[in-house]
Amino acid sequence: MLKTTSLLGLCAALLSAPVLASEAVVQPSVPLADGASTASSPAWPAPGAPLTVAEVRFPAGFGKRRIYLDAGHGAVGNTGNRSVTCEDEEAFTLRVAEDLARRLEATGHFRVRLSRKPGERVPYPSRLNAARSWNAHALLSLHSDARGMALPWEPAPGQQCYRQDASPGFSVLWSEEANAPLRSQRALLARALARSMGRAGFRSYDGVDYTGLYAPDAAQPGVFVARPNEPTHRRIFVLRRPTIPSVIIETHHALDFEEAARWREERTLEAFSAAVAQGLVDALAPSVSPAASATAQP
Repeated sequence: MLKTTSLLGLCAALLSAPVLASEAVVQPSVPLADGASTASSPAWPAPGAPLTVAEVRFPAGFGKRRIYLDAGHGAVGNTGNRSVTCEDEEAFTLRVAEDLARRLEATGHFRVRLSRKPGERVPYPSRLNAARSWNAHALLSLHSDARGMALPWEPAPGQQCYRQDASPGFSVLWSEEANAPLRSQRALLARALARSMGRAGFRSYDGVDYTGLYAPDAAQPGVFVARPNEPTHRRIFVLRRPTIPSVIIETHHALDFEEAARWREERTLEAFSAAVAQGLVDALAPSVSPAASATAQP
């Protein structure tokens, strides 16, 4: 998803559009604050920066939750941003959503439905209707971000896209435009996901380019809030319209060369999936502490 000052025209168009289970730690690390790393370890997204594939813990009685997973963009005339390697955002989100769906279902505790299949052009209202009619417990919309003042470059002869290596990190977005109970559920979900991603080693975005678009959520780094007093064309459809808890996960800065490369790695997808699973558990069963939870079964 594009948030940059230099690309506000496209941003406005986008915004107005109606195997987890007991996986091992890939890189052993001492628990630190969210997104932190040891002094001897490179920081995300540098090559070799450690990511932890957490052991996901499910409380007794958690059952099986229905997650509607939206592969962002992919509607008519809405392909999203183009990455530093000239990959359309709609292709990236579908690839990651398919991988995440498979890993979530492998835990035995989630049923997942994807918003679209390869080649489909699914309107956003249809996605929300599908999630609601399925009685989904949560809606996660996956995106990549494009930030700052990017410059053109050629990743390969004859290709031209944009690059900006100064703004890496993930963000999780939620909207205040809802009744009080739904606002609380959205905030809980967004904060749980961001906290879990930070613990896995992903870097949270500081939001410097979000000024005028989103407000930082003081409760959790990497979380940002869409206010209801913004003009309609600035309010994101998949955040404000669902009647179930919904968030957008901006997985990374698509114009950052190192971060885009990391999101091609199997380890990144594993760590992300484990973090999302634990975030969903923490948000959908918040009354149970992790210490009292049962370990996921293979």
